[in-house]
Amino acid sequence: MAVSEKAWKDRCVPRIPLQASISYLTPEIMAKGLVTDVSRQGLRIESRDPVHIGMRLALVLYLPNGHEPVMIEEATVQWANGTHFGVKFVKWSTNAETSLSDFFWAGIQEKCQSLVHLMTEAAAPTPKDAQRDLIRRTLEECRWVIGGASGAATKLGMKRTSLQYRIKKLGITRPRLDRHG
Repeated sequence: MAVSEKAWKDRCVPRIPLQASISYLTPEIMAKGLVTDVSRQGLRIESRDPVHIGMRLALVLYLPNGHEPVMIEEATVQWANGTHFGVKFVKWSTNAETSLSDFFWAGIQEKCQSLVHLMTEAAAPTPKDAQRDLIRRTLEECRWVIGGASGAATKLGMKRTSLQYRIKKLGITRPRLDRHG
């Protein structure tokens, strides 16, 4: 029973985007394509050579970064839409399963590490941001008075000229009062 592209994608989550060459064969055709994503159960392929739902293919997947080519002895076309189609793995060797599994999980780990890095980077202010916020808060508390005994420079333990330099370097500006509001 063939399934729609959406149902197939939903069933095969998680998927990893991939740019890899692939050759696929039937008794009638020998064609090449580009794998655009991979899961543990199948692939999404882009190719100009037409296929139809239910077609059985033998695949040779050329993984990036010097991995050995992976042979899938049998895969079935689950959906086809224009130049894209999805295949489900039916029969493959233990070596192919191990290679794909290693590649698949390495991809998931890489994505997770990238996500954690982005989240950490977005959550943690940079030292420059922290310094800018501290100076701005102190200036606001001191009503933007920089020098003198009760000025921001004294509260921050800095010379007046050093604070003025930092204000300029960090691009801190005093908000203008809205006199028309």
